[in-house]
Amino acid sequence: MTMETIVVTLFLAVLGGGCLLLTLLTLPGNWLILLLAGVAQVWSMSGGGTPLYSGWTLGALFLLAILGEVAETGMGAAGARAGGARGRGAWGAVLGSFAGALAGTVLLAFIPLGGTLAGALIGAALGAFIGEMTYGDRSAGSLVLPAAAAAAGRMAGIVVKLAFGIAIWVVVVVGALWS
Repeated sequence: MTMETIVVTLFLAVLGGGCLLLTLLTLPGNWLILLLAGVAQVWSMSGGGTPLYSGWTLGALFLLAILGEVAETGMGAAGARAGGARGRGAWGAVLGSFAGALAGTVLLAFIPLGGTLAGALIGAALGAFIGEMTYGDRSAGSLVLPAAAAAAGRMAGIVVKLAFGIAIWVVVVVGALWS
């Protein structure tokens, strides 16, 4: 193990750990870890060096990042469904979560690093609520449960996406150390 390997591994570990925090805040941290791995891969191959990761490893990491995104998105809708929402409520949770994350980044910027997360959770709840209101057959009070379940599902999705991110981070760091 060379000093160069140790420095690259520490670089990937520290920056990748910061990217995990971004993932928890609904930002694209998992994708940034992949970008770091790609930069490290190109750097390791410059000057005729050997690659840090195989193509299969990078492909598997890419697949894990996609699965994390699918889980995060789908769990908001699944939460709304578990709370009694129907199709429009589930779709409202997904679309509201995206819109809320964007709005939260801007409108809740006074909450350091948490505006995006708060916006995504509030957006999922409001989206499910509004989606269910379009049916017109339930009172607003009865739609609180699907809305709250949509927010809880979205939070669960973020945690699952973080778990995928941790798996990606471990493979990137250990792969760099073993190169």
